[in-house]
Amino acid sequence: MKNILFFGATSKLGRYWLKTLSSKNNIYCNIHLNNKLPKIENLNKVKFNLNNSNEIFSFCKKKNISLIISCIGLPNIELCEINKKSAFNVNYLLPSQLCKISKRLNVLFVHISTDMLFNGNYSKKYSENSKYSPINQYSKTKVKAERFILKYKKSLIIRANFFGYGEKKNKTITDKLIYEQQLNKKSFMWDDIFFTPIYIPNLVFFINLLIKEKSTGIFNISSDEGISKFNFGLKIIKKVFKKENKIIANNFNKKKFVNRPKNMCLSNKKIKKKFENYQNRLSLNYQIKSFFKDYKIINE
Repeated sequence: MKNILFFGATSKLGRYWLKTLSSKNNIYCNIHLNNKLPKIENLNKVKFNLNNSNEIFSFCKKKNISLIISCIGLPNIELCEINKKSAFNVNYLLPSQLCKISKRLNVLFVHISTDMLFNGNYSKKYSENSKYSPINQYSKTKVKAERFILKYKKSLIIRANFFGYGEKKNKTITDKLIYEQQLNKKSFMWDDIFFTPIYIPNLVFFINLLIKEKSTGIFNISSDEGISKFNFGLKIIKKVFKKENKIIANNFNKKKFVNRPKNMCLSNKKIKKKFENYQNRLSLNYQIKSFFKDYKIINE
C-alpha cells in the first residue's frame, strides 16, 4: 500500500481520481479554506502552509510518501488574465515547488497540464514534441510549469481537455451545457474552436496505467477525433435529451473574451502505442457513450 500526497482533491477530476486510488493506498489530501473531502476510505485531510516547502517535505518524510500528485490549477482564462499573480502562483509556483519536493524525496511527481499550450495555427494535432507558443496568461503559466517540471527525470506530465458530470461546482463544458438545457435556456457554443475531449473516468484510467508502469515525460491523453465545441455540444445533447434543444453556434470573438487558440487538438499516438490493447477507449464515441451511461445512472 502506497502513501500518496494529493493536491486538488476537491476538483472534479480529483474527486473521481481519488475513488480509483483509495482502495489500495493511503492518501493525504491538502485542503484549503473550507473545502470538504469526498467521503471515501483511506483519505486523510492535511493542511499545509503552501509557502513553506520544508513543512511539506518534512511531512512527506514522516509519512513515507512515495508519490505526489498535483491536479490543482486556475483554469479560468479570463480570471488568469485579470489576476496574473494568482495565475502564476497556482499554475506555476505551486506545482514547481511540489516538483522540487518530489526531487528531494526521489519519488514520482504527476502533474496535470492542459491542451492550451499553443497558438492554434497548426493545421494538424499537436504532439508531445510540438513547440510551445502560448497566447494568453493561463497558457504562459502552464508552459512555464511544464518546462520546469520536465527537468526532473521522475516527472509525469498529462495533457488533456476533460469533461464530466456531477457536482454543481467546478463545471466542465458538459455540466454547463446540460444545466442550461434543463432550464430551457439557450447555449452558445463556438463552432470555430476545436479540441479532442476526454471523459474523466477514461482519462484517469490511462493516468493510473502510466503511474503503475512508472512512466515519465509528457503524455497527451485525448480522444481520436478533433471536434468543434458546438458539434461536441450537439452530440452530447442529442444523446442526453434525444434532440438538439437550444444550442446556438457562434464564432469566437476576441473583443469579448481573452484570446484562445482555435486548434487545441492533441495527438494521442504516443499513448495509443504504449497501450495498444486499450485503443478503443480513446475514440470520441466511446467518450460520449461512457458519459451518457454514467449520466443515466446518476439521474435514475
